[in-house]
Amino acid sequence: MFSLILATVDRSKELDQFLTSLEAQTALDFELIVVDQNPKGTLDELLVPYKASFPIKHISQPERGVSKARNVGLKAAAGDVISFSDDDCGYPPWLLDLADRYLREHPETDSVSGQMAHGAPPKDGASAVNAGSGRYLESPLEVAQVPGPWGLFLRRSVTDKIGGFDETLGPGAGTPWGAGEDTDYYLRVVEAGFNLYYNPGIIVYHPRPTQYYANKTDLGRSYRYGAGRTRVWKKHGLPLWYFGYEVARSGAGVALSLLSGRTAKAQWHWGAFWGKLRGWFSRS
Repeated sequence: MFSLILATVDRSKELDQFLTSLEAQTALDFELIVVDQNPKGTLDELLVPYKASFPIKHISQPERGVSKARNVGLKAAAGDVISFSDDDCGYPPWLLDLADRYLREHPETDSVSGQMAHGAPPKDGASAVNAGSGRYLESPLEVAQVPGPWGLFLRRSVTDKIGGFDETLGPGAGTPWGAGEDTDYYLRVVEAGFNLYYNPGIIVYHPRPTQYYANKTDLGRSYRYGAGRTRVWKKHGLPLWYFGYEVARSGAGVALSLLSGRTAKAQWHWGAFWGKLRGWFSRS
């Protein structure tokens, strides 16, 4: 059985769409653990119709922070495969069936990850990607490219040994390190001796990003994202050249955005530029 751990705050329409995609799954042996960081009662009406289709554990967690919420969800999980869903993602109907079949057919695999696509998930069809077209991720740099925990499926033996997320990292942590909690977790999995397989047939859908122009009220977010990521890269010994490459990318993004007149996007890259420097060189 899958335990899908969902940390959610300030979203309802997106969450409803995700729940609809769960209802359409061809494999229904799962529980959804909703760790709710909204004011009490906000999601009650939304969740009620779906409880007839699949089991939902609804846990109120007033203290915000995605890492805190996922750790609360881990303690409540009863499944033998764990995944961490996003409240704005969507699953194609065959996703859990594919992940389940792969793990059953490959007992030597400790964890399996996939890829992200933009847009809404397809409502029919099937994934024909052969598991053999993937590969095990072995170097820290490869592992750091895993796009997000919403496409990662871990055997319970892995999460029992690794434990929870670092609560000083990630959105809502109340620290400068506003990202990287997921990368930190993947790297801890591999450093503990577990393997991680990349299967391109596992595809999770997300909305197209609009942060460059739609979120002008929080352009400091890119600073926190950059700081969290490079802090994690340094902690786990990723190469200095990769850090330099990523800082240079943000610097180039500033210049190119200004040349094209996109000032909000330039501000976003500028925040990421300084955040990446802060995360790599900070000692506290």
